[in-house]
Amino acid sequence: MKRKFMALFFILVLGLSVVASGCISGSSSGSNSSGTATQSSNGITLVIVTRHDATIQYKVKQTFLKSEIAKEYHITGLKFIGVPEALWPQYIKQGADVGWGGGPTLFDDMYKMGYLVPITNQKVLSLIGTKIPESLAGMPMIRKNGTKVYWIAAALSSFGFTVNKKELQKWNLPFPNKWEDLATPDWAVNPPQYGIADPTRSTSNTRIYQIILQAFGWDQGWRIMTLIAANSKIYEASDAVRDAVINGEIAAGNTIDFYGYTAMKQNPNCVYVIPQGESIINGDPIALLKYSKHPEAAQAFIYWVLTEGQAVWMSPDINRLPIWGGIFNQTITQEYSKVLFNGKFAGKTYGQARPALLKAYQIALTSKGIPFNDNEALKTVNSLQYYFKATLIDVNGPLHQAWTAIVKAYKGGKISESQFKQLENELTAPIQFKDPLTGKTVTFTEDYAAKINDKISTDASFQSQIMQEWRTAAQNKYNKVLSDLKSMSG
Repeated sequence: MKRKFMALFFILVLGLSVVASGCISGSSSGSNSSGTATQSSNGITLVIVTRHDATIQYKVKQTFLKSEIAKEYHITGLKFIGVPEALWPQYIKQGADVGWGGGPTLFDDMYKMGYLVPITNQKVLSLIGTKIPESLAGMPMIRKNGTKVYWIAAALSSFGFTVNKKELQKWNLPFPNKWEDLATPDWAVNPPQYGIADPTRSTSNTRIYQIILQAFGWDQGWRIMTLIAANSKIYEASDAVRDAVINGEIAAGNTIDFYGYTAMKQNPNCVYVIPQGESIINGDPIALLKYSKHPEAAQAFIYWVLTEGQAVWMSPDINRLPIWGGIFNQTITQEYSKVLFNGKFAGKTYGQARPALLKAYQIALTSKGIPFNDNEALKTVNSLQYYFKATLIDVNGPLHQAWTAIVKAYKGGKISESQFKQLENELTAPIQFKDPLTGKTVTFTEDYAAKINDKISTDASFQSQIMQEWRTAAQNKYNKVLSDLKSMSG
């Protein structure tokens, strides 16, 4: 009796596990709960490991599964696995077919770990050099080893700022083209007319600060960021900065590209700017995965993404830059009109439907980027976020007060140009603080930032202690600058 009871118990547990697994997986037609590619009597379901959001996933399913390519290769389902980078190897080993979205560093890591295999589909390979450039703005759009191609960019992304031209004119502010334009006395107005986000709450703003550091070097980069912060209103999140520019609350603010394009769509007074020679144009890759169960069908999907599927980026709900500019000249069909534009623009070209996005794409083609090193950026990312927050966000009021007072005194003739430069240098100089680990007085060098990078994100006590040290030291510096200004100006 006991054995029968135990047998029934395990059968029940197994049955519940299967049901739970099926519910969690959210499977498409023909998919299974393990995340591996499947083929049923109804056709193939491709499994795609991705960093793309649900909106992109939905619109891709709506368009691709009705395409001629899907029919030709008997692809009847797409299952998207949206997981962090660290979990990609797990799903690749389980037989996922395609990796799509997440940036070149992620795909280069997968390549180095042996999880990507060369693309062999000649139709895909023929796109390189014809519809898809091998490089753009100094950044690779494909990853090759000899003649073998391991990933291809499916979209473009950049980082810059969005400007509201109407508000710019209202405040008599010069149009900014580079990061250092935002660090000038011209932008020292009340209330602040530039917007930035707290890097501990915004990954896109964190990336912008990393770009500035690599574009100008550690010391000069921090000086420029200090003055940008002194000219800024602080927002918790990047979308709040975008909305503030759209609504005319501020004249400009940090934005990733598709936030900028969204602003341009919602307010014709807005324009997105990629700082020339001071940003990066990344290619966002797609690749065939090592353990794909359906490599031919997977590569057919890749071909669709790089050609017809480029239309998905045109949706006002997505606002991404395509890798293939020819999509702007393609005519919008009735089907794509329904999925992407709520039934509008059928018979027109995508360029006619999205003129602002077309203009942004043309600007991106001529942009000059910096050779950004993501591995170097990762060594200090946590330290950067908390140091920036402590010294430029948490005590932004005193920073703004000191900077605007210096500018006012200089423009009013109370201090000379040399005195102005002296005070500006003092305001932007690295703070000195007591290192909680050694008790010694140090400065926030790149080496020091790398040294504490892991500890500041894992040790709450250390994080709290050092941030208070930074906060106090920054506050004291700004107060001293004000005191020195008073002494100079009498």
